Amino acid sequence: MTCYKVGILFLGAGSSSRMRGNDKLLNKINGVPQIERILLEALKLKMPIFVTVPATNTERKLIISKTNAVVIEVQDPKLGMGHSIAEGVIEITKTFDFLSLGICPSDLPDLKFGSFKKLMDYFSKSPDMICRPIKRGSTRFGHPVIFPKKYFNELKLIEGDKGAQNIIQSNEKNLNAYETDDESYFSDL
Repeated sequence: MTCYKVGILFLGAGSSSRMRGNDKLLNKINGVPQIERILLEALKLKMPIFVTVPATNTERKLIISKTNAVVIEVQDPKLGMGHSIAEGVIEITKTFDFLSLGICPSDLPDLKFGSFKKLMDYFSKSPDMICRPIKRGSTRFGHPVIFPKKYFNELKLIEGDKGAQNIIQSNEKNLNAYETDDESYFSDL
């Protein structure tokens, strides 16, 4: 099993139910489907990139296959974002040994390599703490959130649609906030 410092898990198993029938991850941003665009930006970091998708969504899987991201099929995506995170972390840790894992929704249209890199650089200064972007001067937080390995077992147990919020709240003393004015961490489709 190869050990890596950091990998990123993108969440792409949602149903886009708030998009009135449109699949937001297939919406084109500058001519490229959103899911492909964000993965290509993250892959510039030269680290392993993973993405959860509904097992039955062949269109998303086909687009992702154009990248070097690893697809993780989620059998029951209706069980929520937490279920997707848990399934992703379980599958990743079967084959890979990471010291940390970033978790990020796939619907952030402005998130680019430079923003990913700044967050990773900030995280590397305190790699034993959870790191997440916080809007400067507010309590608004963004993504990706980077979790050290010591939280992987908790991430594997998440259920429902709140994501990893409970883990973050119960470990606030171990949270390293990356204060920023960069809107790309906060604005989603």
